[in-house]
Amino acid sequence: MLKKIIKSRHSLYVTAVILAAAAFQAAFPARVQAAFPYNMDEKPVIAESVSSDNVTIFRDGACKEYKKVVSGENFKITISKSRGDALFGNWENGEKQGTGWIKRKVVILHPDQKNVYATVRTPMNIYTNSSCEKKQDRIKKYSGVILVSKKGDARQVIYSEKDHYGIGWMKREDYKNSLKYDGREKRTLADGTYTFRCGYLDNKDGGMDEQPETDSYKTYELAISFLTKNEYLLKNTDTGKYLHAVPDWKEGTFSLEWDDQPDEVFGRFKAERQTGSFTFTNTISGGLLGQSREGEMILTTDGSTESTRWRVLAKDRICDLEKPFVFTQYDPAWCRKSYGSEGCMGTAGCGILATVNAVYSLTGQYMDVMELADYAVDKHYRIIGSGTDEGIFKAACKKYGKKYGFEWDGSSKKIKTLKKKLKEGKTAAVHVPGHYVCISAYNEKTKKYLLLDSNYLPKRKDSPYGDWISESRLREGTLESQGFFFFKRRDR
Repeated sequence: MLKKIIKSRHSLYVTAVILAAAAFQAAFPARVQAAFPYNMDEKPVIAESVSSDNVTIFRDGACKEYKKVVSGENFKITISKSRGDALFGNWENGEKQGTGWIKRKVVILHPDQKNVYATVRTPMNIYTNSSCEKKQDRIKKYSGVILVSKKGDARQVIYSEKDHYGIGWMKREDYKNSLKYDGREKRTLADGTYTFRCGYLDNKDGGMDEQPETDSYKTYELAISFLTKNEYLLKNTDTGKYLHAVPDWKEGTFSLEWDDQPDEVFGRFKAERQTGSFTFTNTISGGLLGQSREGEMILTTDGSTESTRWRVLAKDRICDLEKPFVFTQYDPAWCRKSYGSEGCMGTAGCGILATVNAVYSLTGQYMDVMELADYAVDKHYRIIGSGTDEGIFKAACKKYGKKYGFEWDGSSKKIKTLKKKLKEGKTAAVHVPGHYVCISAYNEKTKKYLLLDSNYLPKRKDSPYGDWISESRLREGTLESQGFFFFKRRDR
């Protein structure tokens, strides 16, 4: 164990933290894939019971400790947490009110149904129940919805309002007029293996103006695993051990330790981008991940020096071949935002999203979509009535390459060159008829290419989740390649 670094004001603080963490682990021993919006603590979901049957309120997230039973008639709850099959919030029923956990089936008709994320193309009515007779709300064009259940010709959805989410019903024919997108929580860094080097004080462009005073900083090779809200587990690939904070009850301090097993409470580190570097904060202790002069990882409260700034670069191409994340133009986070003096990202942003997809699948680093879009407008790569000039790809490398860890690697019109570059671990933005897409990998066994399309269309016969396509599709038809623009990883 390393020497104690983080000291609290009083050991009672450490005791309280440990007890809270122990309670959290007892209630939720495993990681849960969020099905509800992940930011419900900031923007809650307001829902009513789907039945007039009695509703059981529980004290715990496992829904085992009985608390109260109330009527489902006029039952309403403001949900702020989702854990597996349980929901927590403030409920009311007439004059009765309180807090507690309920089972998901109280507000979702078929809670086991797989959720689908979509953006509506036109303004849509939301109804109070599956009969779709009484109007509950009307959502704007390009609003996001989460399909959570079905009944006959109605679709139960979670939809977004200004200060909360709501649960209601849409007509099936209305829901069909929407575009699907990957609703998984966005990550500053994708799961994968990276080299971590401390001592990186970066400039406004993400580069480093000068080398640190000491060369004693050790480079670590760490595999990171996403939990939620840019919180990760860190694993040393050389030893196979996980990093976590360890409390000292007597001294009221925390230190760092490597362990064979992951710890999703004491081993959570929140990644925050500075520019080209990152800081990692242990969420249980509040300490920053740093490095001592002897090269050991430590926890510290001093975030003003290079000893807590980490340059994180992909060890190899970061590309999830089984379930790639595809950033789409019609993601409600930016779909309706203006792209220049005319048009919006949803209708004209394919060049921007092709770049974002190429970089993310290459370096694992999420580029700010609107930052790149605004840069394209400012530098006149946005062509009104057409889209984006192909010069944006090389320009993006020059402007943002240091920040996000990538470089320009030339262009070509030959599929042979594409295949060669992909085998070398590079990615490409691709010009196809009237559109830009990304191709991020090549499978030598199947002879297919991994296509990431930010605006899937029936005529292109693809999806918003990534598609393995044959070379013949790149030679003719709606995906006929007209130019490849290559990106490679930076090594410093």
